Amino acid sequence: MSPASRIALHGAAIGAGLAACAAIAPAQRIASALAKRGDTSDFATAVVRYRLVQEQLETSYITVLGGGGNIEKLFFEADVAPHFSAGWSRWALVVTSKIVVRMRNDSTHSAPIRTPSYMPRIAAYWWGPFRGGNDHGEFVSFTISHHSNGQAGPFFFANTTIPNTFDGSFSTNFVELAYHRVFKLGDDRGLGWARLGLRMHVPIDEDPELRSGSGENQYGRYRLLLSTLSRRLLPLVPRIPFVLQFDYFYILDGRFQGHRFLSADRLGVSGTLNLAFRTEALLGAFVNGYVGQDYYNIWYKQRLKVVRVGISVQSVTSFHSPP
Repeated sequence: MSPASRIALHGAAIGAGLAACAAIAPAQRIASALAKRGDTSDFATAVVRYRLVQEQLETSYITVLGGGGNIEKLFFEADVAPHFSAGWSRWALVVTSKIVVRMRNDSTHSAPIRTPSYMPRIAAYWWGPFRGGNDHGEFVSFTISHHSNGQAGPFFFANTTIPNTFDGSFSTNFVELAYHRVFKLGDDRGLGWARLGLRMHVPIDEDPELRSGSGENQYGRYRLLLSTLSRRLLPLVPRIPFVLQFDYFYILDGRFQGHRFLSADRLGVSGTLNLAFRTEALLGAFVNGYVGQDYYNIWYKQRLKVVRVGISVQSVTSFHSPP
């Protein structure tokens, strides 16, 4: 099979996955009239709170090539993250089957997708202790997630302490507790979200090299998380909503790859502008900038500085909605 044929087949497979994500968008429109009008008068009702939980879930995407920066040459990177949700009067449950893949444009001329990231998770959202109001709502979440690459090779290349990025085994698990606040962005200006969380990687079914005693190969067991997201209408094209999102993390380990506790090398920052062309499934185009630890499994010791563009889509299937 020629390289071009392989690229076409891989691209078709990823495209089919993203198309499937778009096809299962919920009947209750994710980009609701609530978000488009900035009408938040019913924040205290369970139905609206459940919808707001859904609207802040991550999107799937596929990039155009790899982008600019120090990332390796790629034909594309794709994140396929469909969400399956159910909601009740005071809590909601979201299961996400997430896979991140990179198709490499390397010297093998075979366009390999090597060591994909498998990142399934389950998250429970609870707004029990919070009453909400006319212009804001609050809830907390608890997440359990796995991250592996499906490989079984040795963690390091032979006779080195360099992670084996060809077929080295990578596996870790984490739990995360977060507080969320959603609020109105002024009259008819849309909605905003803020999230503050703490993530802890647990030593269960984890490669021991990820928490080396010296800290030289430490993955980052404890992380402080902060995210902000706003959804508004474009001023000049009011039928097209846009989403502006910033995500930050800081690694709190006492020892981390030789870096001092107060160090920019522990910080990760991501900024994304997404224009939604089809509001029912939030199908759109995005531009993203990212600086921080590589999130692609065993490549974690690489520090990325990259800007990329691509196509995004949000997919949420709801099995039960609160009355």
